[in-house]
Amino acid sequence: MSTILMMFILPLGIITFFWDRKNYAQNLKTFSEYIEKISHTDIASSKKLEMIDEMLYQNGYIRIERTESFLKVQKKHFNIGVLFIFVGLLTYFGLLFYWIYYRFLLKPNVLCIDLDKVPVLKASQK
Repeated sequence: MSTILMMFILPLGIITFFWDRKNYAQNLKTFSEYIEKISHTDIASSKKLEMIDEMLYQNGYIRIERTESFLKVQKKHFNIGVLFIFVGLLTYFGLLFYWIYYRFLLKPNVLCIDLDKVPVLKASQK
């Protein structure tokens, strides 16, 4: 059973891992376009950040810091491809190791939005 599991889940995990990375990059581009569009409107700065914060909250981000023109949010990105790779390599122990990786080792992705700077959105890991 474990050999069959490895034969199918490991390649599926590798494919899913790269697809998910591409999808995450596209989502960041979409966020950036939305934030740029909002930042060029004639709304008050606090209202702009409120709209951006609400959009990011609906996408699973947690607010860390907020001022009048600055917003910092974070989110741990669950990647099912990495889970499949762990399960494909380590069979049933892969679930336990992925949980340890996600809970203790995975750093959250941090988005910094500063309406006063030219690149409004800056993405990094904590």
